[in-house]
Amino acid sequence: MPTKRHAYNFPTRIEYGPGAARDVAKTLAQSGLKKGLLVSDKGVEQAGLGDTVRGYFKDAGIELATFSDVKPNPVDDNVYDGAKAFKAAGAEFVLGLGGGSALDVAKAVKCMATHDGPLEKYDDMKDGSQYISNNMPPFYAIPTTAGTGSEVGRSSVITLKSTNKKTIIFSPYFMPNIAVLDPELTVTLPAKLTAATGVDAFVHNLEAYVADAYHPLADGIAKEAMVRAYHNLPIAVQDGKNLAARGEMLMASAMGATAFQKSLGINHSIAHGLGVYFDLHHGLANAAVLKEVMIYNMQEKGVAEKLAHLSMLLGGQRSAEAFIELLSQWLTGVGMPTNLKSFDIPASMIPKLEAYALEDPCCSGNPRKVVPGDVADILKKLI
Repeated sequence: MPTKRHAYNFPTRIEYGPGAARDVAKTLAQSGLKKGLLVSDKGVEQAGLGDTVRGYFKDAGIELATFSDVKPNPVDDNVYDGAKAFKAAGAEFVLGLGGGSALDVAKAVKCMATHDGPLEKYDDMKDGSQYISNNMPPFYAIPTTAGTGSEVGRSSVITLKSTNKKTIIFSPYFMPNIAVLDPELTVTLPAKLTAATGVDAFVHNLEAYVADAYHPLADGIAKEAMVRAYHNLPIAVQDGKNLAARGEMLMASAMGATAFQKSLGINHSIAHGLGVYFDLHHGLANAAVLKEVMIYNMQEKGVAEKLAHLSMLLGGQRSAEAFIELLSQWLTGVGMPTNLKSFDIPASMIPKLEAYALEDPCCSGNPRKVVPGDVADILKKLI
């Protein structure tokens, strides 16, 4: 593949470090912006982070209206309601504050602020990006979790009511004008959510790394990010006020979303199905299926070699089996499951979950070709 033609895109402007959110409010004020819509969620508001950021912007002379009706697995109605709030407020820009759900909805609100619906029109699997033009308002993203990396991504994942499927809405114009990585805004995240979102970041990097595509830039970023996540997630879970560990996890998350433009795989495809049918937290679902998916993937020689190399980077022996053992211990150490036994997933749902995974857009990027029956076999071992 090194002899073939390829094209690469890398992220936007990133402002990193304690106090970055306060400084960006001043930057936006200096650009002349006066009114914005803050898109957050109930958890962010209950933690007081919405008030904190609104305070930063008020001090800078900017008025923020707020839309916080975002579900953990967002649906299209969240987007339509957010777009109505944007127009009602006379907002000039969108500011996403929260985890991947809030940031994904914020991107889609930015789209619906100037584009006609429905969202189905912009489905990436149907070349919907051709209908998205660059007439949208500015968008700024402040993650409060270190997981999805949506703040440096060009996609929004929304469940459509018409299909009950997580759908990727993609456009290069979705990239935030500025991504703000401020670890001070992540210290209130509870330990369990810190772990679940951190594992999501790790999986983004891992699936990107083992994907069978030529992208040395993504591979290098993914390996570096996994080392950072492996060492810092346990610290962030144990001591939520550790700004250094929180900052490293924010960086690992942003690096993951940069790396996975290369590809993802069936770990995410299965997790997406678990989110749709059982409303299982995305990071938790990714953690629960990760070990078995990697055992499945390591049957490919190229994957086994990559996992062996990764094991050495993490301090283990040079073998894929050693990596699986390190992975299992790491997941258990941060309180994450390595199977689905505690989630009461009935065996009768396996056919539906497999059908969903096989149609999921991430499935085609898996390094081992997935055929009917493979996902069912994985799920049988997990439940």
